[in-house]
Amino acid sequence: MFQNISMRQLEGILDAGGNHYILVDVRENEEYRRGHLEGAVNLPYEELFRAPELLSKDKIILVYCAHGSNSMLAARELSGMGYRTVNVYGGLMYYRGRHMTVD
Repeated sequence: MFQNISMRQLEGILDAGGNHYILVDVRENEEYRRGHLEGAVNLPYEELFRAPELLSKDKIILVYCAHGSNSMLAARELSGMGYRTVNVYGGLMYYRGRHMTVD
């Protein structure tokens, strides 16, 4: 089972910092390059399960996308594989915080 949090809750986690989580952006590479959250790893949904070595079962996996649907699917699947997973519902479309960056 995975947990759902809002973008506002994610903002609090990002503000607090730490190394107890991996922030994963499951959008396509081009979308990621146009803007993403600081510290996020870009693993498009279609590629996410081809590279499980990039994720750690020792850390919480925070997953977001543009609108929330792909991140929810990813969170469900990762949770089923034994990862501690948190879905950020609503997606990046609703984020207005200070952790946005562009490559």
